[in-house]
Amino acid sequence: MKPMPKLVFVHRGEAMYPMNKSLRAYLADRVECFDETPETATARPDIGECVCWHVMGMQRKSLPCKFTIHDYRSLSVGRFRGAKDWIKRHFNAIPDARVSKPEIEAVMKFRDDVDTVLIDISVSDSVLQYRKRPSQKPLYDFGYVGVMSRERGFENVLKRFLDGQQTSRTILLIGRVEDGIDQQFADADNIIFTGPLPQNEVFERLADVGVALGYFPNHAPHIYQTPTKLLEYGALGMRILCNEQPMNRARAKDYGLNAVWRNDDNLFENLPSLVDWPDNYLVDPEPLLFSTHYAQSGLESLLERAFAGSEGAKKPVSDLTRF
Repeated sequence: MKPMPKLVFVHRGEAMYPMNKSLRAYLADRVECFDETPETATARPDIGECVCWHVMGMQRKSLPCKFTIHDYRSLSVGRFRGAKDWIKRHFNAIPDARVSKPEIEAVMKFRDDVDTVLIDISVSDSVLQYRKRPSQKPLYDFGYVGVMSRERGFENVLKRFLDGQQTSRTILLIGRVEDGIDQQFADADNIIFTGPLPQNEVFERLADVGVALGYFPNHAPHIYQTPTKLLEYGALGMRILCNEQPMNRARAKDYGLNAVWRNDDNLFENLPSLVDWPDNYLVDPEPLLFSTHYAQSGLESLLERAFAGSEGAKKPVSDLTRF
């Protein structure tokens, strides 16, 4: 049996988008998929046979692979983020194709002839098996999934949670915790940190949550990026509490998601009871899903071109990425 085509996701391990994971899962029986850092990818003896999909940081020199895709669906964070993006725009290697989204494309402003597929962040189709009507007697009052860092101002979210007369309520926090935030709130018994969990376990734990917190920072680069967890909460049919943030508002409007809206400084104040809180159980989840975005974006054609001529495909190239 001839070998299958090879797709290598090149990244540093902390910025792998849910859509990339969905794509990898979908292609698994027809394409060999791998995760590599730039260094380990370079060391692969078969790199010349691979299609390389870079989740973009700095990549001054292209790897010697058969086709290179640069994925720009987020901007730099931290100090000098604007300068970092300027350097990426002007000094990164030129790929065979790019994947981006409209808001990011408008910021990066590439001025070359590289083909670009615009596809927004989406959620895994597997979310549908966890979709259910929210409980009226949840184990946790609130839940949040995502990175918790001072860059995101998340310590202020937890201060407001405690200050907003929430000492009798609980909040479940799932995800990577940075900057000692978990130690800062270690004495608060009603704040529960789980650390990162596998995606299926995240969805299972969210079934125990009364209201999902759709907090997204109100500064660059987050004002250009899609709040992935908001989409997942909506696809699960959950009740959602959102802070007033441009991309939160835009994506809620795009997909018809229901939420209770508050400013950052009164996030947990004057909230409705669960019985009066609008949920998203009756909202159609299909527009949120990876399969929908994939079919409408042109990504299928891009991958067909990337794999064209690849030996060992179990199916014709035109069938490699079809649903």
